[in-house]
Amino acid sequence: MPDIRKIAFTFITIVVVPLLFFVLLELGLAAFGVGTSFDYFHEIDINGQPHYQENPDFADQFYPSSLNIGPRENTFTKERSPELIRVYVLGGSAAQGFPHKNHGIDRLLETQLRAALPSREIEVINTAMTSVNSHVVYEVARSIPEDSADFAVILMGNNEVVGPYGPGTFNQTFLANITLIRGIQALKRTRIWQALDSLIQQVKPTDAMQDLEWEGMQMFTSHGVSHDDPRMASVYSHYESNLTSIIKALRNKGIHVVLSSVPVNLRHTAPFLSVHSPDLSEELLDQWRELISSGSQSADEENWGEAITRFQEALEIDPDYADTHFRLATAFENTGKFQEAKTHYQRALDLDALRFRADTTINQIIQNVAASVGNDTFSFVDSAAAFEKASQPYQPGWNLLLEHVHYGFFGNHVLAAEVSRSIMSSLASSDDYEPLPSAEVANRVGFPNYDTIEEIKNLQGMIQQPPFPGQSNYAALENFLNDRLENVTREVGSQMEVVQRRRDVMNSGLADWKIHFELAVLNQRLRNPPAMYYHLNQILELYPHNRESYMKIAEAMSKEGKWREVIPYLEQSLYYTRGDEEKIAETIGWLGTAYFRTGEYEKATDLLLEVTEKYSDQIGLTLRAYGNLIKYSRDKGKVKDLERYVKAVQRYARSLIRKEKDKDYPLLYQRMSQLMTMGGYEAEAKEWAEAQAQ
Repeated sequence: MPDIRKIAFTFITIVVVPLLFFVLLELGLAAFGVGTSFDYFHEIDINGQPHYQENPDFADQFYPSSLNIGPRENTFTKERSPELIRVYVLGGSAAQGFPHKNHGIDRLLETQLRAALPSREIEVINTAMTSVNSHVVYEVARSIPEDSADFAVILMGNNEVVGPYGPGTFNQTFLANITLIRGIQALKRTRIWQALDSLIQQVKPTDAMQDLEWEGMQMFTSHGVSHDDPRMASVYSHYESNLTSIIKALRNKGIHVVLSSVPVNLRHTAPFLSVHSPDLSEELLDQWRELISSGSQSADEENWGEAITRFQEALEIDPDYADTHFRLATAFENTGKFQEAKTHYQRALDLDALRFRADTTINQIIQNVAASVGNDTFSFVDSAAAFEKASQPYQPGWNLLLEHVHYGFFGNHVLAAEVSRSIMSSLASSDDYEPLPSAEVANRVGFPNYDTIEEIKNLQGMIQQPPFPGQSNYAALENFLNDRLENVTREVGSQMEVVQRRRDVMNSGLADWKIHFELAVLNQRLRNPPAMYYHLNQILELYPHNRESYMKIAEAMSKEGKWREVIPYLEQSLYYTRGDEEKIAETIGWLGTAYFRTGEYEKATDLLLEVTEKYSDQIGLTLRAYGNLIKYSRDKGKVKDLERYVKAVQRYARSLIRKEKDKDYPLLYQRMSQLMTMGGYEAEAKEWAEAQAQ
């Protein structure tokens, strides 16, 4: 008979004691502030009321913190009134609304629901982030508090290959086993893991990626994955598993899930990377090149029948070359053969080896998962089909999208309209619900505006980087964005025209905080302080947790010399600034300046020294902090302080030079010369000026 006591002792020794040790160690590290929580939401207290705030460190478990990919840091009340309908949006940058940050699906959906349900409060919280895939969204869904919302909209699938743990990502090893992936993520969330990783990095730094800066899609261009790569089977399996788990997690939290298919640009996005069949002889490649050249010439001459023939012959030689299918689709489209065009557009999508778009298999998985889920607390929205319907007889292109996957205003309008139909049907509020037309929505949200102009200019800069210049229709993309910029600039009109349109929205009682923010900025440009302050204060009433509102008021007051009044607004801004080191350093530095201006020398000094010590990687802000310390210590006749700050900033500057950081900040020598002159150290100023000349 087995010795029960011996078995129990062995179990306690081998299992219970080590487990207890690690639990106690984990709790101890948390108590001493070692490591961080990677939960998506943090619960915080604001004026005695519990709120949820998105965790700015959340994405650091997937990407180096230097990339700072999100989240947006929404803040909202924990308790919900009976009148409130809250909706989460989950997904990648397409769901986030890039590049139209204020005119994405979240805001347009909110506008539709407010119009349909005027007696209810509507709140749409966008949790989407750039370059994330289902592995990340799964962790978001897990972290969402129970019963915290009524609906959750899922729009994801573009980044399954290039996102974390995908075979096309740049910062992680591809893993075929999803259980292993989830196990690794569980370990990363522990304080023990974080402490060990931090210790290793201090002793022997190995992660060069910690210094990475976000460079967009070009960071992934060396990681092509062909359609027949065996790793794609795992990609699809992971997506299906994650999608199923996300839906289950959200439904278990009492949230109705609205799952959307993923529309992409078929008509106007040529493949980013086409790959030849590996067994083609040089002779066959020469024949293929001749056929492509001949077909392209025929297309340029609009001899579409001849172009079709040549491209089909090219496909007989190399049937899996993605760009040939795209060229053939374009030719079929121009002859009115739209079904044939659709077939080849989809084939071009599926064969594209730089997989930045959800392919047909991803959307089929979405369809299959949707069919397997019960209708209770679940709805499926076929947005891809809605995009196709809105584009007939063509396939979705620049009419609804700006480039390969990101939606223009009208694309986001179609998405929001479809989702609003689903939500209204679930609420059983009306049998004859019809969403607002796009023109009315545009009026209510103030689209287009000056931000829209800047967003298109940013897109123009983005497409100058790989992989866009390698597309066969790159010139057409450039022309489209140029035309779009010209049209939007004309539509926006003068500042006074914009102000009047926004006033019309405000007078109709439909203005949200973003309309007021725009009016505040416009009235500042028009030098109308009373109107500017009015709109800023309206923002604080409608959205009291917005950092930019307090900063804008502080900026306006500082220009009027109202430094004592500035301080509480800066303090509030700092309270709502979490995770973004640059913004924190900026606010602290500004607050230090305010204290100097009000004669509180010690407070000012402490704050500015905090910038130089904690945020020294923010070179411009650190030098600005030293500049204020030098100026005010000299003005106050504090000679010892002045000498200390001059020596400290010179040590700091020399350390940057040793690390070759002066290449990132070419104004370093000029700024140092200015600081030395400001402090009365003319010899040192001359040395820095001479160093600059060299």
